[in-house]
Amino acid sequence: MTREKLQELIDEFCDTSEYNCLGSPGSTDMSSESTKINNYARDNLSNRGANPEMFKKEDFGEHDGMRFFERSIFSICRADEPGFLNIKKPEVVGEHHFLPNDWLPEAKTVISFFLPYNRSTVEANKTDPIEPAIQWLYTRVDGQRYLLALGARIRDALIEEGYKSVAPYTDERFIMRVGGPPKPGTESIPAFSTNWSERHVGVVTGLGTFGMSTNFISRVGCAGRLISVVTDWDIEPDERDYDDWLGYCNRCGACIRKCPAQAHFKDRVGKDHAVCSAFIGKTCEKYTPRYGCGKCQSGIPCEYEPRRP
Repeated sequence: MTREKLQELIDEFCDTSEYNCLGSPGSTDMSSESTKINNYARDNLSNRGANPEMFKKEDFGEHDGMRFFERSIFSICRADEPGFLNIKKPEVVGEHHFLPNDWLPEAKTVISFFLPYNRSTVEANKTDPIEPAIQWLYTRVDGQRYLLALGARIRDALIEEGYKSVAPYTDERFIMRVGGPPKPGTESIPAFSTNWSERHVGVVTGLGTFGMSTNFISRVGCAGRLISVVTDWDIEPDERDYDDWLGYCNRCGACIRKCPAQAHFKDRVGKDHAVCSAFIGKTCEKYTPRYGCGKCQSGIPCEYEPRRP
């Protein structure tokens, strides 16, 4: 495996995968075996009260066939990078957060990927200050299949090359907990937390930093999603071009002002996850089985590029 080959792989997958288009057979197949393998139902639907049976072939009208994501970028770091230990601090994520070697004892490298939303989706989400664009909802929920499939494709490609690899987000050990009482097996995870935060991992790998609203700002902006792979592929890491968690944020506050739920703290960086989750829950009630918002990722200066201090 080489960096060039990895980039070619993710570009080709973006351009050809049926999961990257709304209404394709793969993106609407909600068979129990499929959802079990990639945690789609467990971590994308059931947390919001929906279930796979709610997804059926629909008439998507003008949006049928829309692409979810543009070509991804990636960044690489060593599995023993000290930043992973920082994530375990109580004031960051917590002791429950896994280290790379918890996923793969032989881990040498962590690769983080940022998947930019289709620009037409980002532009559509600017039209109403409160209601999410239907394209955004489709990308957040239906597009989850592509996010997970990309992680699995990279994992499998590395395995085919002879390397051990794990994509934590697709692994059965992955836990994401939202609000409410913990479900069986998630008791060790605090509310609104996870044992592998793709955003924090992205910061450590050099892919980008946080913004004031806790959104993730990559080299191609903040409108997108993340996934990562842990592997024993031994390759030279990338150099980070920032030295703090807000290195790509100029603190303009636009993302905070755009929040329709006003969920952000007034005295410090971050947000009240319970308030944010309650607002997302209302969109789920209205658009079930889909949900989303994305107002802190669209219509702001860093939507397509970082804005350094």
